[in-house]
Amino acid sequence: GVDATPGTLERALIRDSISRIRLFCAEMNVPNRPCGSLVCHWPWDMEDRLQKVLLESHEAGDTHACYLSADQVKRMEPNLNPDCLGAIHIPGEIVVDPWLFSIAFASHARENGASIFTNFCFDAESSQYNDGVWTICRVRESIDATRNVPDKLKAKVLVNASGVWADLIDRDICNETKFTVRPRRGQYQIFSSNYQTTITHPIQPIPTQRTKGVFVFSSLYDQVIVGPTALDQDSRTDRSIDREVANELAKNGKRILRELDLSNDQIGEYAGIRPGTDRRDYQISFDYSRRWISAAGIRSTGLTASLGIGHHVARLLQSVLPEPTVLSESMETTPLPPVPLLVDEFHNRSDGSVHIGGHDYKVTHPITRFGWEARTGLAST
Repeated sequence: GVDATPGTLERALIRDSISRIRLFCAEMNVPNRPCGSLVCHWPWDMEDRLQKVLLESHEAGDTHACYLSADQVKRMEPNLNPDCLGAIHIPGEIVVDPWLFSIAFASHARENGASIFTNFCFDAESSQYNDGVWTICRVRESIDATRNVPDKLKAKVLVNASGVWADLIDRDICNETKFTVRPRRGQYQIFSSNYQTTITHPIQPIPTQRTKGVFVFSSLYDQVIVGPTALDQDSRTDRSIDREVANELAKNGKRILRELDLSNDQIGEYAGIRPGTDRRDYQISFDYSRRWISAAGIRSTGLTASLGIGHHVARLLQSVLPEPTVLSESMETTPLPPVPLLVDEFHNRSDGSVHIGGHDYKVTHPITRFGWEARTGLAST
């Protein structure tokens, strides 16, 4: 979150979330690697803004962030291109399995009474708010995937966390929207790593006003990940791979890690769409009269800020729900199974899924899937 503007809700929720993430990972057995990160200054950068990054980090509460000379960086990361001119060390960063982190949320919610209905296509025209109760309808489709999905749901409060569709849903329900979603595609390249390309710290460039820039980092599965890009686009669904962008990512990875073998080390690639908006901050607001909460504009910092976002929304709920169960101190917490057991199940099944907390979950994130398929790093058994 070093690119999050000081004084914004985004930066505050990142700080709040960081204080909770380590405990959550420990309680839910979410694999993680505390490592810190390095914001590096390179000869090809137009200007040196490291001191600005350091000052803003200190102002945001990252008081342990510090400047490292080129020699110090080389000692910390000997595989890094020696042309690095210096870096800011952000000690609080951790690397997680992004899929298991999200599944831990779903498993924990279900264990404490939540119901999750996928394939529920929201029908704005048929949904309505009357006498303090929302009736949420779904678009009727005659497909097997919706056979166990109810046609209607009742709710006292609605939270619109629909990502790239958030502004359209706000407009359809509330007849207005305070922001406009600008879909932003992030593309990644995944490489296998060895003793010459392994790095401990995520390597990131000096952020700009628009983006954190392209990272180079090691996953928990002995992979080197290069990305994401930040390409604004009109489509809210197009996650196709742009070959020119892929080549630029590979060159960027090679520039940071000179021993990266672009011909033989690449094992995969993927792209996702982030819900950027025309605003610089998260768009989280509460329409009290309609009992409608918008949690939108959650860009690439969303995983880091997720626990802070959840607690912020829970506080908004307290004004209309005197005893929101999300804040209950008597929650059940069953940790995720160990990764080696999940990997064995993943290989023994033929549907690409694993069973967690009484439910089947398809392994959808490429970092996790490629690591489990190859049984590398944390997935070694």
